[in-house]
Amino acid sequence: MPIDDDDSRIAFLRKELEAAMAWNNLLEKENEDLKQEVGRLKAQVSTLKAHDNERKSILWKKLQNSMDSANADKFQQKATVPSEIAVKSIAVEILKPADDFLKSAVEKRKPARTPPPPPPPPPPPSKPTTSAPSHKVHDYKVQTAPPPPPPLPSNLLARSKAVRRVPEVVEFYRLLMKRDSQKENKTSQIGTSPVINPRNMIGEIENRSTHILAIKSDVENQGEFINSLARAVETADFTDIYDVEAFVKWLDGELSCLVDERAVLKHFPRWPERKADALREAAFAYRGLKNLESEVSSFNDNPKQLLNQSLRRIFRIARQASIYIQRAL
Repeated sequence: MPIDDDDSRIAFLRKELEAAMAWNNLLEKENEDLKQEVGRLKAQVSTLKAHDNERKSILWKKLQNSMDSANADKFQQKATVPSEIAVKSIAVEILKPADDFLKSAVEKRKPARTPPPPPPPPPPPSKPTTSAPSHKVHDYKVQTAPPPPPPLPSNLLARSKAVRRVPEVVEFYRLLMKRDSQKENKTSQIGTSPVINPRNMIGEIENRSTHILAIKSDVENQGEFINSLARAVETADFTDIYDVEAFVKWLDGELSCLVDERAVLKHFPRWPERKADALREAAFAYRGLKNLESEVSSFNDNPKQLLNQSLRRIFRIARQASIYIQRAL
């Protein structure tokens, strides 16, 4: 018997050694592929660097050409500035006599614009003598350019800038504002009269919700049924995991008739929530291990399949098994 145990152990170790060697070969192959990929990426980086340097040199040449052209334009502008200054000085000298003439005309007209003090009423025959100088002044005005209008007095400007209030408009505005305030008061009284307390608003919303009404009806009608389920969960005691899975399946089927399981059971303080959750977690872990067992038992080594794919599948199954075992412990 010990010889058979040693042979089986040796065979198992050989299998493990072969699997480790195969995994090592796979890793070496992946390492070679990664080395080739790194070499290819380095070549791409070098080509991109050369292309980048070439683009930089082209852009630098363009920048130098643009700077040279800008300097040439500045030089041409500096050369044209003195000629423009000379043209402007000549135009100023030509326009000086016209400005002098206008200034003299304005100075001559100044005494004519100022009104003289009111003279005593003259006799009737002296009217033509007074109208003659005014006619001359009009002739002089026609010959020369019309003067600008005199500025308005300061008191007239202040009156024009001030806001003129019309009493009829003010009264109409007050009447409209009074009507608007009365309407707002009426609407506010009508809108706030039914709402007295925010708790009443929340209660009214809850009473109108169909989901909450269905939960309330389940709490009122299914009370005895839920209490019987609570007693069944409290007295449940199993020695086999198959019985736990069957019990959890039956319990979920019984609770599926409720609208919202968590919301309804929250109203029953005697419901053993922790024990029910623990039974469900155990059943879920058992189902996972059962699925893993079926997957491992159905695994067949296909010689037509690549070695990398089969090793990856074995590695995935081993990881799932370790996870389930850690959860169970």
